[in-house]
Amino acid sequence: MRLYRKRAARAAAENDNGKELFLFMIKHIVIWRIADGENTAERAAAIKEHLEALKGSIEEIADIEVGVNFNETDSASDVALVSTFRTREDLEIYQDHPEHKAVGANYVRPYVKERRVVDYEF
Repeated sequence: MRLYRKRAARAAAENDNGKELFLFMIKHIVIWRIADGENTAERAAAIKEHLEALKGSIEEIADIEVGVNFNETDSASDVALVSTFRTREDLEIYQDHPEHKAVGANYVRPYVKERRVVDYEF
């Protein structure tokens, strides 16, 4: 018999203290390459600063980390975002949040030439 993981977005249980525990969470990973002609270090630092600042203003973010690449190979990206959300709905709220959209519009999209993303349950 195969066991299938429950895909309910709000699959949660309570621990002994009555605190909600999420059985499955969402990992949202985005990597970017800074556009040619831009100061890569400066742009990457600005992206990092502004994305990490969202943790204090968007409560749906369970965790967020932005790393600036030091690998100089041709296949390397410049900036990586690794964020965690309790549910798919929380990820959607984050993606539609005006502050998240403002960071993308002002500090990310104008200065990058490539974006890759992956979202998965864990």
